[in-house]
Amino acid sequence: MDMWLLLIVMALATYRLTRLVVADTFPPVLWLRDRLVGGWRELTLPEMEKNPLPVLDDHDPAVDVARLGSVTMIDGRMHRYVNRQRWVPFWLAELLSCPWCAGGWVALAVTAGVWAVAGLAMPVLVWLAVWAVGALISAQEWA
Repeated sequence: MDMWLLLIVMALATYRLTRLVVADTFPPVLWLRDRLVGGWRELTLPEMEKNPLPVLDDHDPAVDVARLGSVTMIDGRMHRYVNRQRWVPFWLAELLSCPWCAGGWVALAVTAGVWAVAGLAMPVLVWLAVWAVGALISAQEWA
């Protein structure tokens, strides 16, 4: 495989895995991220369907809803507050919620995997390039 094509595939894999870690609502990943990261996050469609929600606007304070905890409107969308586990340090929560930070570790894992299987010339430069492209894509609003 040509090196440029390998770099593109690695960058896209980094983007997809970074998106899974940082933003996707796939239930097992969301459950884990809620416990590790916490904070305000947008309600998922199943949460909105299963729970009766109050009518709020962006100026209302947070209100408590059974089984969801505190909910409020942020930028026209309903959000809930999730408490992270006490044993999780702040830096880990920050690392898993930041697409640039998480993208670096995901890119490192992707680069190490490709280096172990197929071999790479200049793996550190490849890691930095894959990190830059993958995190740049995952940080975009449309991604």
